[in-house]
Amino acid sequence: MRGRSFNFLAMAVLGISALRNANCDSSIETIVVPENGYISINPPLTRRRIGSHSTRTTHPNFLSRLESLLRDTGFHVKFVNPYQFKTKGEMLAECVDQDAIRKAVPLSVSCSHWHREHKQCGHCVPCLIRRASVFHAGFTQDAPYKTKRLRDLIKEKDTRDDLQAVQTAIIRLKQSDNYRSWLRSSGPIPQEKDIREKLESTIKRGLAEVELFLQADKSS
Repeated sequence: MRGRSFNFLAMAVLGISALRNANCDSSIETIVVPENGYISINPPLTRRRIGSHSTRTTHPNFLSRLESLLRDTGFHVKFVNPYQFKTKGEMLAECVDQDAIRKAVPLSVSCSHWHREHKQCGHCVPCLIRRASVFHAGFTQDAPYKTKRLRDLIKEKDTRDDLQAVQTAIIRLKQSDNYRSWLRSSGPIPQEKDIREKLESTIKRGLAEVELFLQADKSS
């Protein structure tokens, strides 16, 4: 499962090669990677999550280096993430077809543990980001979760790790407000100042979405 994101990108490269051949057009090069900016960066919630513990296969640095690798092997492609500076909640709230997205959300899967029981756990990092985004967008319908109320999870030693990591990050960043350093800890970022500032703002807003959701869950 760890390599699935790379496999998706590889299949996209295969697909664009087929399009070029079918249309006799070598100028076709853009591969759209629609990932929200927070998960794209996926900043480490704790010190022990630096490195391969957290997947960052849509990180700008990874996509840039993959482009270079493919270019060296004769595959000229360009990866574009149109939502690099959007949180998942903003993506849902700003979707043009709100009726369609509301119907699609309960049918979709975000959980990193879904393959174990074919049900979303509700407490892994992707689930927390997802649930926070649904809350941010004001949607009332979502997919069922194994863990419904997160406040009950604090007693579960085997499953509370991600929730505690998120809570730790929220507290730490409230004390330091050092989002720029947090951004850099996920890997090299573009040199352009405006892009860095946009990325910093995106992860700050993304974590704020999770914080608001956790506050609502606690008071419910």
